[in-house]
Amino acid sequence: MYTVTIKKDKAILTSTSSSEKLTIQSDDKRFNKCVEAQKAQRLVNITPTGRFTTSKDYHGAYQKTAVNKISKKRLNVSKMITTMAQLNIDADSLEPLKTNTVFDKFMSNEGGFLPGTNVMAAGAPGVGKTTLLLELLYGVQQTGKKVLFISAEMSEMDMARYMKRFPHWANLPILFLNNFTDSCPKEVVESVINDGWDLILTDSYTEVNDTVKEACNLTRSKVEKWFLDLMVDNNKGLNKSKIHTTFVTILQLSKGGQFVGSNKLKHMTSAMMDINWEGNENSGTRYMEFSKNRCGNVGQKLCYTISGAGLHLDGDRFQKDLEYKELLNQEVEASDFTWDEIFSKASESTEKTPQEV
Repeated sequence: MYTVTIKKDKAILTSTSSSEKLTIQSDDKRFNKCVEAQKAQRLVNITPTGRFTTSKDYHGAYQKTAVNKISKKRLNVSKMITTMAQLNIDADSLEPLKTNTVFDKFMSNEGGFLPGTNVMAAGAPGVGKTTLLLELLYGVQQTGKKVLFISAEMSEMDMARYMKRFPHWANLPILFLNNFTDSCPKEVVESVINDGWDLILTDSYTEVNDTVKEACNLTRSKVEKWFLDLMVDNNKGLNKSKIHTTFVTILQLSKGGQFVGSNKLKHMTSAMMDINWEGNENSGTRYMEFSKNRCGNVGQKLCYTISGAGLHLDGDRFQKDLEYKELLNQEVEASDFTWDEIFSKASESTEKTPQEV
C-alpha cells in the first residue's frame, strides 16, 4: 500500500511498509487515480497485474508521513540546545510561596512551595488531606499570592459545612467542576487556569479526569495527557499572567495502597507527599511525609491535629526530630570506629576456639 504526493506533473507513491517509492507521470492513465486518492487521503494498492485500487487509510499513514517530513525539515540542533544564561527567568519568579508556618521548612530547603513545581498528595481516607491542604492554600493566600481550589468531589453544601469550622477560608476562590458537566468542563478548566495562578490545589486528580472524560466524550489517556500538558504549560508560565504556577494535586489510592494514575504523573512530580496515620486509623497521630522531594528532604514527618479549634501543625515535634537527627549524625561522624572495624571485630570473635573463650 502507498500514500500519494502530487508534485506538478507527477505522482509520488510512498510505501507504508518500506522505503520503496514509485513515480507516476501525468501522461499515465493511472495519474488521475492517484490525484483522487490524495484528495480523499486514501491508500493506493497495486495488484499483481498492475491495476490500481484504493482503500481507506485506517492507521493514519498520511498523517505519519506529514509528521516525518516536518520533523526532518525543522530539526535544528543548535536551536534545540539552551544554556543556563539563556533561560531568562525573572528572579522574582523563583521566590518560594510561603505559608508562614513550619510547613515551609518541611516543604523545601528554600522555605515554602517552589514556583513551577508539582506536588502530589496521597493518603488514607479520613486523614484530612483536603482540610490540611486547604489550610496551606489559605496560608499562601495570606501572603498576597493568587490561589485557586479546583473541586471535583465536593459541592457548595460540603464547603459550607467546612466554613462552619474554618470561617477564615471565606475568600478562597473555588471552581466547582460538577457545575459544568452539562457543558464541557475541559474548556472551563483551561479558561480558568489560563488566567494565571500562583498555587492551584486540585481535589482530586482522578475525579477531574473522570468528569472531563464523561462530559466531553474523551478517552482516559487523552484526558490524562491534556491535564498533564496543562500543568506543564502553566509550570512554564504559559498563561495570561505569565505566572509559573505550582500545582498541589490530591491523588486517590487503590485498595492496594497505590495511587491511581499512570507513571507519567509519577515522573513529572516534583514531590510525592504521603498523608497518613501514625498508629491506628482514626485514632492515631496524623502526619505527612515525603517519599520523593526534589525541593527538600524525604523521610521527615510533620505531624498535625484537626479539632474543633482548627488545624494545628506540630512544629515543636518537627524541630525536635530535626535536632535529634542532627545530633545522631554528629555522633556518628565524631566516633573513632568505622562499620568495617565493627564487623571485623565481630568476625574475629566468632573465629575463636572454645579454649580461647
